[in-house]
Amino acid sequence: MSQWRKDPTGGKKKPKYNYKTVEELKAKGTTSLGRKMATPQTELSQVKVIDMTGKEQKVYYSYSQITQKHDIPDDVQSLGKDAKSEGFSLPELEHNLELLIEMTEQEIIQNDRQLQYEKDMVINISHENEKLSEVLEHEGKIIDKLSHILQIVEDCEKRLQPSCENPLTLEECANIFEMLQEKYFEEYKMFDLAELSIAVVFPLLREYFKAWNPLQDNEYGLEVMSKWRKLLERDQLQHGGCDMLSMDPYHRLMWEVWMPSARNIVSQWLPRNCAPMVDFLENWMPVVPLWILDNILEQLVFPKLQREVESWNPLTDTVPIHAWIHPWLPLMQMRLEPLYSPIRNKLSNALQKWHPSDSSAKLILLPWKDVFTPGSWEAFMVKNIVPKLGMCVSEFVINPHQQHMDAFHWVMDWEDMISPSSLIGLLEKNFFGKWLQVLCSWLSNSPNYEEITKWYLGWKSMFSDQVLAHPTVKEKFNEALDIMNRAVTSTVGGYMQPGARENIAYLTHTERRRDFQYEAMQERREAENMAHRGIGVTSTSIPMNFKDLIQAKAEEHNIVFMPLMGKRHEGKQLYTFGRIIIYIDRGVVFVQGEKTWVPTSLQSLIDMAK
Repeated sequence: MSQWRKDPTGGKKKPKYNYKTVEELKAKGTTSLGRKMATPQTELSQVKVIDMTGKEQKVYYSYSQITQKHDIPDDVQSLGKDAKSEGFSLPELEHNLELLIEMTEQEIIQNDRQLQYEKDMVINISHENEKLSEVLEHEGKIIDKLSHILQIVEDCEKRLQPSCENPLTLEECANIFEMLQEKYFEEYKMFDLAELSIAVVFPLLREYFKAWNPLQDNEYGLEVMSKWRKLLERDQLQHGGCDMLSMDPYHRLMWEVWMPSARNIVSQWLPRNCAPMVDFLENWMPVVPLWILDNILEQLVFPKLQREVESWNPLTDTVPIHAWIHPWLPLMQMRLEPLYSPIRNKLSNALQKWHPSDSSAKLILLPWKDVFTPGSWEAFMVKNIVPKLGMCVSEFVINPHQQHMDAFHWVMDWEDMISPSSLIGLLEKNFFGKWLQVLCSWLSNSPNYEEITKWYLGWKSMFSDQVLAHPTVKEKFNEALDIMNRAVTSTVGGYMQPGARENIAYLTHTERRRDFQYEAMQERREAENMAHRGIGVTSTSIPMNFKDLIQAKAEEHNIVFMPLMGKRHEGKQLYTFGRIIIYIDRGVVFVQGEKTWVPTSLQSLIDMAK
C-alpha cells in the first residue's frame, strides 16, 4: 500500500494534468491518442481478422481494430529478474482510462459533426424553401393570367352566340387581340392564341365581306385587313402548298374569307375592262400574301386574258389590244409571255394587205416594241413591215423638177421601229441606186449646178444624223459628190456653168469636213471613255484636246509628230506626222495633197503615215 502513496526514491512527485477544451478538440478533429474519427462500419470493415504477430493468437472483428490495438504490458513486456518496479504501475487501468477518454472525445467530435451537418441541412432547406416559394408565386401569377385569358375567351364565345344581346364586333375583337399581345405576350406565343382568330374572327369577317364588290369599291376592308395582318401574321414566309391546319392564321384568313370574294368577282369580270381589276389588285398588294396573289394572276386572270386574246380580231375590234393587255404588265410581267405569240400571229395576218400609207399600223405596233423581246420584234418587222416598205421605196419616183415626197415620208416614219441595218439595207437596195442614176442623168444635160447643190443638200436633210453616220450612207453621198466633181472638171461642164467647179469643190470640202468632224468627235469620245475606264492610259496621259489625242496616237504607233518651225497655212501651225504634212483646224486634220489640203480621219492619217 505504501507504493500507492510514496515514491520509492523517497521524493515527492506532483502529478501533471493535461487539460483539453471541447473547442480545441473540435478544431483538431482527433483524439488524444492521435486517432482520427472512425468511419462508419461497412461490410468490408466487419471481416473477421486473426492476428498472429504476437506471442499469442488474437482475433479482431474489423481491420480498424488492428490499427487501434495497444501493447498491453502484461504479456508483451516481461521484467527481468533483476528489474525493479518503479512507482505505481497499473497498465490495465491506464489502458481502460485511455479508452474512456478516447470514447468521450470521439463522442464529442461525432456530436459536433452531426450538429454542423444539421445546421447545413437547415440552411439548404431554407434556400430550397425560398426557391419553392418563388416558383409557387410565379405559378400563381401564371394561373391568374391563364384564368384571365380563359375568362376573355369564354366571354368572346358567349358574345358570338346568335342570341347574345351584346354581340362582338370586329373593332372590339381587334382590341382584345392587341391587349392579349401586349399584356400576355409570353402566353400568346406559348399557347399560339392567334389560332383563336379562326373561331372568333373568321365568322365576323365573313359577314363583313358578304356583300362586297371589289370592282365597285376596291378599298373596302383594306384598312381592316391591314390591321389584322399586323396582329396575326407570323414572321416566317408561308406558301400555299402547306397544310391548311399548319398555315399562318392570317394567310388562312385571307384564303378562306377574302379569297372567295375575289374569286367570284374575277369570274364575272370582262377582260377588256381591265382598269377596275388592275386597280383592285394593286391596292390590295400590300396586304395579300404573295402566293395568293400568284394564284389569282395565274389561275384566274391569265386564263380569261388568254381566251379573250383568242377571240380578238385586229381588223374588226375598235379597241387596240395593248389597251387591255399592257396595264397588266406591272403585275404579271413574264406571265404574259405565252400571249405574245398568238398576238404576233394575229397582227401578222392583219398586215398582209397593209400599205405603208396607212399610219394606223404604226400606232397599233408601237406600244409592243418594248414589250416583245428584241429578237422577236426584229423578226416580226423583217417579216411583215420591211418588205412592204421596200416595195414602197422601189415604186418611189425621183423627179428633181416635180418631186412628191409622200411615199418617202411613209417609209422614213418607220425609222424608230425597224433596226438600222434593215433600214440601211432597204435604202441601199431600193433608193440610192436610182437616186444616183437620176443625178447622173441630170448632170449629163447641162444642169444648173446651184440647183443640183440644193437638191443634194435637200435630200441629205431628209435623213437623220444616225442614218447619215452609217458608212453605207456616207459612201453613197460621197459617191454623189465624186460624180458631181467629175462632171464639173470636164471641159463642157466648166464652160457651160462658170463658177460651178468652185461651188462643187466648196460643197465637197464642207461635206467631208463635216463628216470628219463627226468622226473626230466620236474618236475623242472613245478616247475619253477609255481614259475614264483607265484602259491603257494613266491619269497623266489623258488627252485634253485633239492635238493631244494625235500626239498619243503617234506615240502609240511610233510615228514622229512635231511642229514645223515658221511654217503656217492660213494662220494654222503645220506639223509633220511621219512623212506627211498636216494642220489642225477645229478638230479636223487636213493633209497636204497634190493641189489642195484634204480633210481626213485620224485612222486614215495613221494608215498613210505607216
